[in-house]
Amino acid sequence: MTKNKVRVGIVGAGGIAYVHEAGYSELDDLCQIVAVCDINEAVARDRAAPYQARVYTDYKALIADADVDMVDVVVPHRWHYPVALAALEQGKHVLVEKPMAMTPEQALHLITTAQDRGVTFTVAENTPFVAAYVEVERLLRANALGDIRFVSTTIAGSEVARIKSGTSWVGSPENQGVLLDSGVHSFYLMRWLFGGVRDVQAFAYKVIPESQVDDHAITIGHLANGAVFETTQSCIVEAPWTERLEVHGSLGSLIVDHLANPTVVHFKGPDDVEGTPVTEVAYEPLAWKYFSIVAEVQDFVRAILEGRPPRIDPYYGYHAIQVAEAAYASIAQGKAVSL
Repeated sequence: MTKNKVRVGIVGAGGIAYVHEAGYSELDDLCQIVAVCDINEAVARDRAAPYQARVYTDYKALIADADVDMVDVVVPHRWHYPVALAALEQGKHVLVEKPMAMTPEQALHLITTAQDRGVTFTVAENTPFVAAYVEVERLLRANALGDIRFVSTTIAGSEVARIKSGTSWVGSPENQGVLLDSGVHSFYLMRWLFGGVRDVQAFAYKVIPESQVDDHAITIGHLANGAVFETTQSCIVEAPWTERLEVHGSLGSLIVDHLANPTVVHFKGPDDVEGTPVTEVAYEPLAWKYFSIVAEVQDFVRAILEGRPPRIDPYYGYHAIQVAEAAYASIAQGKAVSL
């Protein structure tokens, strides 16, 4: 690492990598993209060109590059664990896209390997950087809702074109379905804001005929404090990708809907028909996700330079995979499963 500048190598040049690149580019006084790897050399060259970065088609070669301090892993799910582990074992700082790994055992192995090597590591989870959820955290800490009784989340959008194309990794059995892909966001949020999930019962569906794995999933259960929750993940919804959160307590409710204006509304009881818009959160239906991912990437760079843990807790990412695994077990067994 050059003085006060992190040298970044990116493995994977898919769509989400563009947003990661934007985060690094906005922070060019603190970091520099020095290497890009993709199995498609033409794509890798195209993405590396704006940064005059070195080009690789083998992730192991990028990891072996002595001029790379940090590896950003943005490849299909099944590759998260082997690529991240190889980078950690080489003493690199690692940011790995969600889900952190395919199994809890793999996720925990990544965390402990990073600790053993003394490097910075976490999962690329944008949830704690979403402005609406940060405001929810503030109101929860202020006890604005009282005792939490019920939490509901929805993550929905469309992957139908990619599923039907048969050329994308999305919806392939080796990468699992929407429950893992999107569910980890909700399960991370439940650990961060509500202490985690205690038990689950899940239901999965294949709505699109070409789907090989779940494209719509519903999970219900209890949170650590005994409150009930339900969460829906769906990639068959023909609307802009969005997230919705409802938090219902003994003193009132919060409704977050990223397609609604206002985005966050605080209801202070059953007679508060109109509710109070939480004006601290802007209506940004197409930008909220971009801004949160950029912030997530930039926090990781700053964490390396400042010698502190990232705001994203890797153990929360580990919990998210534990919940996803329990949900899939519940589907297979047809009954509730405790964590």
